[in-house]
Amino acid sequence: MSRIGLLTMVIAFAGCLSLAFAQEMKDPIDRNLDACLNSPSGSSTAGQNECATKAYAAWDMELNNVYQKLIHELDPASRTLLRNSQREWLAFREAEKKFQAAPWREKGGTLIGVSVNLDNVAALRARVQALRTYAAVAK
Repeated sequence: MSRIGLLTMVIAFAGCLSLAFAQEMKDPIDRNLDACLNSPSGSSTAGQNECATKAYAAWDMELNNVYQKLIHELDPASRTLLRNSQREWLAFREAEKKFQAAPWREKGGTLIGVSVNLDNVAALRARVQALRTYAAVAK
């Protein structure tokens, strides 16, 4: 086998390993979302929206859990700042949802709903991950 062929095999193998590792590192909520989207019921627009709704609910529950743990680990000044930050983040989230439901959305067809729902899952995931980072330092 030539060096180029061997190098190509090594790169392909490394790519497979990194994909497997990335999947392993995914949060269980995201693994469940991926499984749902890749299932027969996840192939339709309605199914994709249902998958996103389930993932959103799971991330929302995780947000509450992580927030409660973090708020109890912080000093009083940091606790107040976190509480204010979280309230403003929640207000932003609600304002964003109102915008997402505005008349412009009617021009997007049915798939814009899936896109918006998955964007909301991503925003919630990002907030949870940020709070997890803060909690790791606050311990």
